[in-house]
Amino acid sequence: MLARLLGLVLALSWLGLSAATAAGGPSKDILRGAWTLEMDRYDRPWLSFNDINHKTVFRFGCGTHYELDAVYPGQAPKQDHTEATITIGNGKTQMDFAGFTYAAPENFPPDTSWFNQADLGHPDLGEDKWGELETQFLDLLRSGQPLTVSAEGKSYVLPPVKASRWRARFQKVC
Repeated sequence: MLARLLGLVLALSWLGLSAATAAGGPSKDILRGAWTLEMDRYDRPWLSFNDINHKTVFRFGCGTHYELDAVYPGQAPKQDHTEATITIGNGKTQMDFAGFTYAAPENFPPDTSWFNQADLGHPDLGEDKWGELETQFLDLLRSGQPLTVSAEGKSYVLPPVKASRWRARFQKVC
């Protein structure tokens, strides 16, 4: 009887863990590392996710325009400045970004490609439309959900953004 009860408890625990993972809970597929908010020498914010080896996996900042850099999950480009698109999603919302790929610089993980994109892909939008796009992207980042970065059928998952007061800093400076 005790063995059956123990078996039932283990089965229910496994089902609960599986359901939590399916519902966006913890997953071993989420990259390990940390989110940081850093200010550059001109006091402009950069929100970054660095892996456990202190290599940049994702970063987003502003200055004269917004800049988005990420490890490109698709095939490595045959040459630098190759057109590419990535999708960033949080399980409820996703956005596509058109940009370019390059060989990753030294501050990115080794043997990866770098995706770069400016102005959220829309440098010519009017101020009203730009504000809507900016708000949509910042809301996507602050959703409290893991972020999936995908391209060409490949992806990686970042943990939810956790960096103190990052959104307030972007809204003040950008």
